[in-house]
Amino acid sequence: MCNGCVLKEYPDRGNTCLENGSYLMNYLGCANCHQRDFVLISNKATEDEDGEEIVTYDRELMLFQ
Repeated sequence: MCNGCVLKEYPDRGNTCLENGSYLMNYLGCANCHQRDFVLISNKATEDEDGEEIVTYDRELMLFQ
């Protein structure tokens, strides 16, 4: 997630341990459209740079009609 999409860059997760994925409790909303809606993840990619895992993905909104 980009810095504009999260509440804190490195939040205190307590004892929450994620095998994979993102900590969506820290999700503020879309930096572009400012909507906070259900998040679908597409085009996920994982890189490992200097021992730090970087996960990037595209976000898709679920719009209910």
